[in-house]
Amino acid sequence: RLERIAGELRECGIKVDVSDDINRDTFIKWSFISAMACTGAYHDVPMGEVQHEGEVRDTFVGLSRESAPIGENLRIADPVAYNLMVIDKLDPHSTASMQKDIARGHESEIQGLLFDMIDLGTQLHIDMPTYRKVAQKFQQA
Repeated sequence: RLERIAGELRECGIKVDVSDDINRDTFIKWSFISAMACTGAYHDVPMGEVQHEGEVRDTFVGLSRESAPIGENLRIADPVAYNLMVIDKLDPHSTASMQKDIARGHESEIQGLLFDMIDLGTQLHIDMPTYRKVAQKFQQA
């Protein structure tokens, strides 16, 4: 049934991926967006800064590494390499919506993208020092 619907959407020119493991695919997206948004908001930089070696990229890699053990439970081969591949293809001037919302003083997705990731790591006994460092900045705000 899903493939039939997907076929109809593709005929309309809409890109469709039907997942064979929605938990895995959802986590891949969540972990990437979490690392991207938290890095951008923490350093207050666009994604071009993440595309070059240095402290900003190290933060992104640290966040990606810390979520990797969760991904391994879902049979995700190398989430760090995947996240770096995606970030390196982004428009260098782009920023995450969470980062924009925080800068404007609006309600943001910080609970889901930062604090929920830390909570999941805690439940699974995964050390998350980079996530905690980022969280300290926003707990004080």
